Amino acid sequence: MSDTRNTQPHQTPASTISKKFCRMCGTQLAVDADQCPSCGHVCAPIGGNKPTPENISPKSFGVAVSLCGVFGIMGIHHFYIGNIVHGLIDLLLFVAAMVCFFNNTESWALFGLMLLLIDVGHSVWVMYQLFTGKTYDSQGRLIPYPGQL
Repeated sequence: MSDTRNTQPHQTPASTISKKFCRMCGTQLAVDADQCPSCGHVCAPIGGNKPTPENISPKSFGVAVSLCGVFGIMGIHHFYIGNIVHGLIDLLLFVAAMVCFFNNTESWALFGLMLLLIDVGHSVWVMYQLFTGKTYDSQGRLIPYPGQL
């Protein structure tokens, strides 16, 4: 007996989607909006359209992955892709963890270790985002992995 079920993944047409949200600030947008009115972030089109050359970042995927892998807990990769505020937060988290960790007090060392583990977890998440092609530079342009487009 043959299986007659459809094995194709279900995709919702863009015309039936009633809500769209900004990736940066979470503001609800009109479905056809190209830019967020609150923060100015350039929004990706609904429906899985391929990005246009104007929406592709000139930043290198390889450099971003290398910086994230080697200096991830310091946030250097965020500076490279232009997300300066995110980079500063990552760097300050790393510095605070190091200060606490080397304070010679057990309670501060444990707090520093906790901050460092949070920073490592964040770096792993950013690496995952890079490998799945979901990372954008400061201009809202996609940093694609090789073969993504």
